[in-house]
Amino acid sequence: MKRPGCRLVTGFLAFGAVFGGCEAFRDPTPRNVIFEMRGETGKQVRLIYSKQFIAAITETGVTQVQVVRSDTVVHTLPFDTVIDISVERRWFAQAEPIGMDTLDVTVVVDVDNRNLVNESGGVFPEIPWRFAYAFNHRFSRSLDVEL
Repeated sequence: MKRPGCRLVTGFLAFGAVFGGCEAFRDPTPRNVIFEMRGETGKQVRLIYSKQFIAAITETGVTQVQVVRSDTVVHTLPFDTVIDISVERRWFAQAEPIGMDTLDVTVVVDVDNRNLVNESGGVFPEIPWRFAYAFNHRFSRSLDVEL
C-alpha cells in the first residue's frame, strides 16, 4: 500500500527529471561572440582580433596573453559584429584609437546571449581596451599582452 507522501515525492522527482534534466543535455560549447562598441559617430578604432592565443593567470592575478595569430581591422563607430568561436572556443580583442584621439566608448560583449561585458569609459592611445575569453572562462581584466 502506497502512502500519499510517496506519490508526492515521486511526482516531484519525475518533474525534476523531465524539466531539470534539459540543462544536463545542453551543449555548453560557446558558439558566437556578439561584440558592440558605441561612441562618437564617425570616429575610428583599430581592433586586433584573435582566436589563436595562449593565456595564463599569474599569481598576482594578471592574465598574460601571447597572441599567436591575429587580424587587424579598422571599424567606424558605432559598430557591432558577430564572431564565430565554435571551433577555437576562445576570443581576444584589443581596441585602440587611431592617432592621438581618446575615445569615449560603451562596449558590450555577449557569448551566446550571456552578457560578459557592458561598460563605458575611455580608450587611450597608450592604454588600449582589452578582453580575453576562453571556453566559459573569463580572464581577469588586467591583461599583459604580447602580440
